[in-house]
Amino acid sequence: MAGLVLVLAACGGADSDDTPTGDGGDGATTTQPATEQPATTSSGDGAEGSGPSTATVTLGAETYTFSTEGAVVAQCLTNLFGIFSVQLPMASGGDGGVSIVALREGTDPDVIGEVNAIEISVGDEDWVADEADFLFEQSEVLEPGMSQVDSVEIDGRTVRGTATFFRQNSVFTGEVETQTGTFEATCGEERTS
Repeated sequence: MAGLVLVLAACGGADSDDTPTGDGGDGATTTQPATEQPATTSSGDGAEGSGPSTATVTLGAETYTFSTEGAVVAQCLTNLFGIFSVQLPMASGGDGGVSIVALREGTDPDVIGEVNAIEISVGDEDWVADEADFLFEQSEVLEPGMSQVDSVEIDGRTVRGTATFFRQNSVFTGEVETQTGTFEATCGEERTS
């Protein structure tokens, strides 16, 4: 997923990051599959961001924080070919990262080959909320509903929602560990490196 987003950015999104195009509104929108794919790669809310991009993910009683502050490699784009795309390392030099793909309203998942998804890495553990994850084809223990984004809302430069995650290593033990959680990310200055 990270490779696809960076390839898309290299193919046409990098030069338009600082040129927002407004859609006339900055209210909240809930993404739903539609029939057309937006062609823009810039901000859909018409406002430029500044400062670091941040994200938080809460799983059970644990909240994990991610940020571009001090990051060598990170990405936060509010509209990359119809995707709100976030890839941030863990804050304060922690071992981990978050990847969020949130389809903007009007983006057809069949056209872009992506669905709403979020994955976090914390140390040696990966938690995945992605109904199209490759492990569904390779595992007999994963079932529909065990890994998905349950709700997503894009409000200007912020994306938030709820998701059902599975612990990736648990798939190989024969008993899948799942957990529901919430996520929120805000793009400061848009970046692709």
